[in-house]
Amino acid sequence: MSARSLHSAIAVIILTLLLACTSKPPAPTSPPQSATVNDTLYVPLKPEWTGFNQPSDIFIGREPFIYIADTENDRVAMLDLSGKVVGYSPRIRKPIAIGQDGLFDLLVCGEIDTVINGNQATLGAVYRIKLRSAKHDIAQAPVSLAYIEPGNPSRRFTGITVLPGNVYLLTRVGPNNSSPIDPDNAVIQISAADKFTSPIAGLVPKGNAFNSIAGLSSISILSERSQDFIFTQTGSDMQFKIQWLIFTSGDQSAWVQRVIPPTNDYSLFAVSRFHSPEDITTDNFGNIYIIDAGKDSLLKFTSNGIPMHSFGGTGKGERQFNEPKGVAWYDKTLYIADTKNNRIVRFRLSTEQ
Repeated sequence: MSARSLHSAIAVIILTLLLACTSKPPAPTSPPQSATVNDTLYVPLKPEWTGFNQPSDIFIGREPFIYIADTENDRVAMLDLSGKVVGYSPRIRKPIAIGQDGLFDLLVCGEIDTVINGNQATLGAVYRIKLRSAKHDIAQAPVSLAYIEPGNPSRRFTGITVLPGNVYLLTRVGPNNSSPIDPDNAVIQISAADKFTSPIAGLVPKGNAFNSIAGLSSISILSERSQDFIFTQTGSDMQFKIQWLIFTSGDQSAWVQRVIPPTNDYSLFAVSRFHSPEDITTDNFGNIYIIDAGKDSLLKFTSNGIPMHSFGGTGKGERQFNEPKGVAWYDKTLYIADTKNNRIVRFRLSTEQ
């Protein structure tokens, strides 16, 4: 090779290296993941659990058994941890949310057909399934009507969570929100004896501010002994579709808003972060999981609202969903009610990179 050819070849190599160093990589479509081993990597488990008709919620009980709101089959399914069906509840119309109190009673949000002033009507309702009295035979367990509001037939209850002492909170929705005292959209507190206590103050069914509410879809306490709770909402005008309330005790006990300034567009409280969040749960580490039916995705955050591993997409694949509406966590396993795919899918914690 001549000296001129050698110099030309060297120049080409140098130019190639310079271009490689200065060119930009493609922009990521989600927050970069840490290279450290953490609890954000999940692998799908087989088989999928099927036999449901648009399941809308999944709940891990204290026993623990797994309870599924089998909405279009008008029943609650009871499964063991292996996925074997233990039994089905007596008929409950359109169950969409499940909770459990300290006495092992299931509390189920659904509907009831009734007659009001001689006219047929369908009301939102909360049912109580008394598992303990039937030795956990859900098919034989007595079912009673725990709570309804017959004066407001358009109201529906969309989420439930039980506080210490068996008091429980309900998310309530409806079209009539002009009353400053008793609007349809509200989070309400119900006593252990199934009596209305009060609405949670400070939540306003108008506007799109941080405390505005519309399309409430679920509610969850942060831990079993906590009175702090988070709820989700799907109202199209809502900028903040996740709200977090902290219980303060003292001379005047109350719930107050927890505000975490967003660090980026992926943070828990970032404006318009979610499309249609339908359910929320936490794990033993305080991490927060949100299922977004509008994005067909599972999103995970730390207890301080920092984004972690998220995945999803529309379809029937292992990591795809079709309008999922329920999520639960137990023993390093994530359970998702993949509603329009009529299945329950599971993801197990993996420490592999």
